[in-house]
Amino acid sequence: MKQRVVFLHRKGMARAGSKIMRCDQLRDICEAHLGDEFDFRVRPMPPIREETDIQKVCGTVRGAIVILLKGAAVPLGDQGMEALRKSARGICIDYVDADAYRSFSPWADVHIGASHAGCRLLSNVLKKAGQNESDAPIMHLTHHADPRLDGLHIRHQQELRGVYMGHPSNVFIPPDIQGDVHVLKYENDLGIGGVFDNLLDFNLHYAVRAPALRPRITKEAKPFTKGFIAAAVGANILVPRATDDAVIYLGEDYPFLLENTEPNTIVEGLHQARDLFGTSAWSEATQRMEHIREITRPGRIANEMKDILALFR
Repeated sequence: MKQRVVFLHRKGMARAGSKIMRCDQLRDICEAHLGDEFDFRVRPMPPIREETDIQKVCGTVRGAIVILLKGAAVPLGDQGMEALRKSARGICIDYVDADAYRSFSPWADVHIGASHAGCRLLSNVLKKAGQNESDAPIMHLTHHADPRLDGLHIRHQQELRGVYMGHPSNVFIPPDIQGDVHVLKYENDLGIGGVFDNLLDFNLHYAVRAPALRPRITKEAKPFTKGFIAAAVGANILVPRATDDAVIYLGEDYPFLLENTEPNTIVEGLHQARDLFGTSAWSEATQRMEHIREITRPGRIANEMKDILALFR
């Protein structure tokens, strides 16, 4: 009989991007590569109002390896997590980009970081909680680009074309270059096919977060998803050097790393990208992105998941 693996998320997260990618899409990736050995499922967790609700959750995952998405452990509380630990084969928490301190539970067997920065943060969380990593290991599970981008590639352009894909409130574009960075609005999965098709008309992805979203770095770590998306379609990326995992994946000498997020620095960075477009430096940067695409392909991510699940053998 196959070992069940259940991705458990709060019911209100059903349409959230992190749930779609780290539950639904990750389930599909794992099923395709590890389905002979494991049975992967996604389950919503109903609101926890009384003890019977905890019992229902425990009953649905009995004997399974449970992967809790982000803050799913919070409504269960200490009592609920203890009960879940007794019912399940094992418990993992996938912190993704959540407040790691708030999402932590001492009842988890494995703590999953979606980025290298996230794993470093989790190490601090465990130390503060007095928990030993040898008892509850921290495991890295690379965040993937959207699988629906598989087989897509940017269309040939004669000039630099910059784009930001996402919610407009999440990006900072200095006034001087607002006409040079197209904002491709993406808030949910409605019409995503058209959004992805439009994305192929741009060869430089812009990834500078809005200032209001930057200060929480001590409690949260973000996966390098913008970089993975750019790599998936063959584009380069303009991104601050301080962005979580940017240097790890791109390298210290990647030409489109911004030293800071001052408006003048960003403007100069975009102008430099325009000057380098079509040169050998641009081609070398593109090769770096091709390497990122290779090391974040679904098969490699499935192997990381296999290493995590092997801890419960």
